[in-house]
Amino acid sequence: MNKVLFTVALSLITILSSAQFVKLQVEEVDNHGAVEGKTYRLYAVMKAQGDHVHAVYATQGHPLYLRSTAPFFQSVYGGGTSTAINPVLVKEKDELKYDSWVTIKMEDNSQDTTVYTVNLTPDSAVRYSNSLNVMTLELGEFEKGKALEVADGAWFVIPTLPNIGCGPDKRILLMQFTTAGKVTGRLNLQGMTFEGFTWSENDLTFSCGK
Repeated sequence: MNKVLFTVALSLITILSSAQFVKLQVEEVDNHGAVEGKTYRLYAVMKAQGDHVHAVYATQGHPLYLRSTAPFFQSVYGGGTSTAINPVLVKEKDELKYDSWVTIKMEDNSQDTTVYTVNLTPDSAVRYSNSLNVMTLELGEFEKGKALEVADGAWFVIPTLPNIGCGPDKRILLMQFTTAGKVTGRLNLQGMTFEGFTWSENDLTFSCGK
């Protein structure tokens, strides 16, 4: 099912060279010494409010990786994606705030509080929770604190969902990770402008730490 959804996402509209994607941005999160190392969040910065990322992927010739010279912190209460982060448990287990995971936009599995009208019946509405999916994405080694290495796979959301566009800050969260080491990363993105045109960027790199 996930593979079918991702295939649909990749086939929507002619893919354009991205003028909407601006850059990757790494931001340190103060973990107050609750866990060893430093905590970082990686964002895609977009040109306009409403632009979005709907896939972070690897394919032949364009691998994806997240590496560190020291282990990644992985909480026993969390998981490899933001869908495993329970916001209620975060309040009880301080270390869970600094778990390492991948995502698109959302930081936990809480439900979006906005109600969106959908075209099923005139009065129908639906609430969207964290809709992250994965395709051939093996997170076992990453969950052991090792590097995330992907040759062919993705994490993604359905591009037609109305709650995935960026807000006024024009940023979209892609991952959080905690480590005491120097981090290097490489990934590929696909998304859509607020006007409905699909864009892609390959071989984007970033680094942080020491």
